Amino acid sequence: MLEVKDLHIGYSRALNHEVINGKWNKGDLVVLMGDNGVGKSTFLKTLAGLIPSISGNVSLQTEKIGWVDSSISKGVYLSVDDFLSFGIEACSAAKHDWLTNFNLDFPIDKFIDELSDGQFRKLCIIRQLLKKPEVLFLDEPTVYLDVKSKEKLAAIVNELKKDCLIFCSTHDLAFADAIQTEVIRF
Repeated sequence: MLEVKDLHIGYSRALNHEVINGKWNKGDLVVLMGDNGVGKSTFLKTLAGLIPSISGNVSLQTEKIGWVDSSISKGVYLSVDDFLSFGIEACSAAKHDWLTNFNLDFPIDKFIDELSDGQFRKLCIIRQLLKKPEVLFLDEPTVYLDVKSKEKLAAIVNELKKDCLIFCSTHDLAFADAIQTEVIRF
């Protein structure tokens, strides 16, 4: 489903690490660990096609991709319902189920700028899950989440990996231990 050959990542020049090679399929869950600034997010963005590689090849054999960014930017005046629905054909039942699963019990017409950063992070994750991705990229998904929410997310990720290829960068060791099947250290 995803294969990289002789991959060098970076922006204007290659980052200081070895050439990356690998092949991953549905059911694989890859955790990226390492210090700040070593290229975990850059690697994810390159795999997802958000930035080009410096050299090498990325072959991703699906267009059903989910992306949860490490940053939080509400920046738009939308209701929860509009945010979850924008550009996605998702039924109300699926939205309701995911909101319940993440213990979000506010009205769906509430505006996202009224949410805490943790609540908004959960909505960003739910929005990607509603797309039913075949490949899911999670860049620091536990940022702003409380302990219970991290445990819930770990359980969801472990369930999703049956039907999905998942790449996750994190500094959260407990979360990594709860979900990991393969670790790449940067």
